[in-house]
Amino acid sequence: MQQYEQDIEDDMSDNTSYDESPLKRCMTAPPRPLTELEEFKRLREYYLLEKAHRLSSQLVQRDFHKYDLDNPDGQKGCKKFLQNLEKMCEVYDIKAESREYRNQFSKAYKILYTQDKLCYLTEILDSAQEGFPYLWVNSEKYSFTTEVLESGSKLVEVFYKVQHVIRHMYTSTLQESPDFSISKIKQEIKFLLESFDETWVNFEKLYVKELMDIEAKARRFIFQAIAIDKDMQSIEIREKLRGKILVTSDNYIQLKSQFCKVIAKINSVANVEGKGRDDLGVNILLEAEGITRRVTKEQSKAVRTLADSIKTNFQKFREQMRKYEGNIEMVDPQLKNNTELVDLLIEYETQWEKGLSYLLEPKKYTQLMLFSHIIETTAEKYIQFSEQLECRDSDIFVTIPCLIVLKHLENEDKNICKYFLPMLNDESSKIYMQFQQLKDNFLNFRNQHTKQYEYYNILEKKLLGIQQNDISDLETQQIDRIMQKIKLLSIEIQRYNAIEWNSFIDAAINNT
Repeated sequence: MQQYEQDIEDDMSDNTSYDESPLKRCMTAPPRPLTELEEFKRLREYYLLEKAHRLSSQLVQRDFHKYDLDNPDGQKGCKKFLQNLEKMCEVYDIKAESREYRNQFSKAYKILYTQDKLCYLTEILDSAQEGFPYLWVNSEKYSFTTEVLESGSKLVEVFYKVQHVIRHMYTSTLQESPDFSISKIKQEIKFLLESFDETWVNFEKLYVKELMDIEAKARRFIFQAIAIDKDMQSIEIREKLRGKILVTSDNYIQLKSQFCKVIAKINSVANVEGKGRDDLGVNILLEAEGITRRVTKEQSKAVRTLADSIKTNFQKFREQMRKYEGNIEMVDPQLKNNTELVDLLIEYETQWEKGLSYLLEPKKYTQLMLFSHIIETTAEKYIQFSEQLECRDSDIFVTIPCLIVLKHLENEDKNICKYFLPMLNDESSKIYMQFQQLKDNFLNFRNQHTKQYEYYNILEKKLLGIQQNDISDLETQQIDRIMQKIKLLSIEIQRYNAIEWNSFIDAAINNT
């Protein structure tokens, strides 16, 4: 080692300066010029190309050569790839297509985009690759035009091409080649991105426009209701200035009728939890309004409350339409997806259906008035029954039909029992004979009491399970026989037409 150092010193004679020595020339020699490929790899263009290749390989595909954009991982991977393409468009300085058409988008779509950005959304790509020829909205079929479907197919083709070219371009940078040219690769990628951007814009512009057209058609019932309500408001304001509180003009009633028809139409397409009835018209509302003016809660709380609920529901619909008017885009075109609206529709169908059955049919109306009055007055007399009624104790569904049988024995039930059990009119039926036996027992018991209604109160309390201490053993036996026959008859009443009976009792107790 010492000899090696000595040799170096000998080579550097006094006549040779350090700067001129061979060692110095070796240490300060200029670096080798970079190749074009090496220069390219130092650029941001290469970084984004490499990243695009990596992200492309991570895209999640499913069957039929489609990308899985339904699961979070697949959507996230595709979103990253599209965002990288946006950056490439910026860095490669492409001539992007104008996005001015987005100014015509509704607020619901504008919120998805950033101003002055390309914004390649995964939702648009997914729609293009799915290529559904039509949509079902509110049970109506809306078909996309051939132009939209073809532009969607073309976008998918170009998307595949972008990945293929990116893989090819990246592969060409893995090793030196005398044919490699920075300007050439930039130009090819720029042309590719411009073609992709043009194809994307063509599809997005057509697709979103047709989507908005479909949404407008799907919301047409809401638009109609808003317009009708505004006309009704104008009449109400005008009549109020004249000092009138109750508006009864033909024009106003006609508008009410139109509004009710629109509600019914909305109910038929959006109330998927109910029956979707479309036959609940303005006559129900007008009858309910009349009842609130002539029937007091003392006469029938159930009937009055039912009428009030129909009026209130109608008013709630009007208020909801005014809310929608302030921002129509808050309304999901698939009307069944609007929670507030659907809740109103469920209430609407429930109450208006009762109104159709029990307010418009005179016989049923009279029966409901009496039936509910019996239940309500009994609840006022006996706190125990009132509490059972309030908490919907299961015992009331046994007690209530027994009460109406007791009224039938007095011929004070407006023929409710005969309506729900027609065999009471058939003298040859077993039930008719059972009832006659019951009536004989009842009349015998009644004749034993001189005080009016004393016998009735005893039987009523027995039915309600209220303790009575001043009854003899003989009377107890008589009462038990009567109770047994009443309960058997009440069971037959509930069984004969169970659906209609349940509806009847529901109208009587669930509107109190």
